[in-house]
Amino acid sequence: MGGRPAGGRNPIASVAVTEPAPAEIPLSGTLDQVALKQILEVFGSSGATGAVKVGDSGAVWCDAGRLVLATSAASPALADVLFGAGVGTLDELASLLANSSDIGAQLSAQHPSAMPTVARLIHEHNLNALFELLVPSAAPYRISMGESHPLGVTFAEPLAGVIDQAEQRLAIWRQIAARIPSTSVKFRLAAELPSARSERTITADEWRYLAQLDGRRSVADLINATGESAFRVCSGLYRLLLEGIIVDG
Repeated sequence: MGGRPAGGRNPIASVAVTEPAPAEIPLSGTLDQVALKQILEVFGSSGATGAVKVGDSGAVWCDAGRLVLATSAASPALADVLFGAGVGTLDELASLLANSSDIGAQLSAQHPSAMPTVARLIHEHNLNALFELLVPSAAPYRISMGESHPLGVTFAEPLAGVIDQAEQRLAIWRQIAARIPSTSVKFRLAAELPSARSERTITADEWRYLAQLDGRRSVADLINATGESAFRVCSGLYRLLLEGIIVDG
């Protein structure tokens, strides 16, 4: 089994071609001047191809107005995402990303039965990254028109739908942040169920969280231990907290 590629980041072999910029969107600036949502909506409505680079490590690649891939500072390497679908070792996938184009088509031909899993994992990866990138900020952005990603368009999806889902997460996150303001917060299992209920079925995901909450481990520790996104973990803890099943450590 291959090890993690050095540096833990996606090797990006991109191709840039000349293409007009989306109307009325400056090719560079800051996201407090032009919101990322506005930029992406123009990409979607105009059917543009290119990349929007955000800060030092964020990026969104689009092809013909569809979302190909989004990454943020917290995103796992794409090789890790594909590895989770069982379509190669980390070394094989890192080499593919560094040296090939239209990787999605190659993987589809080689591992057709794994494609629904790959599509689901890439969608979740993109949704997590967009959720983080759409948080209001003054981060600098740069548009590179015509730039493509080696993943190709096999898993590309309409921008509007993913943006809507990411914004729904942002709305939920604002509620969560009122009760879990930081990942340094610690929780523990309540001594007993709230008096209004005599029983509560615990899901498999909830059990994974509860088994590690001892009043000493932080939310950040739980995120690292489970390998899940901060949104997913905090959403689960938020439900348990509202129901009185866990309490502040």
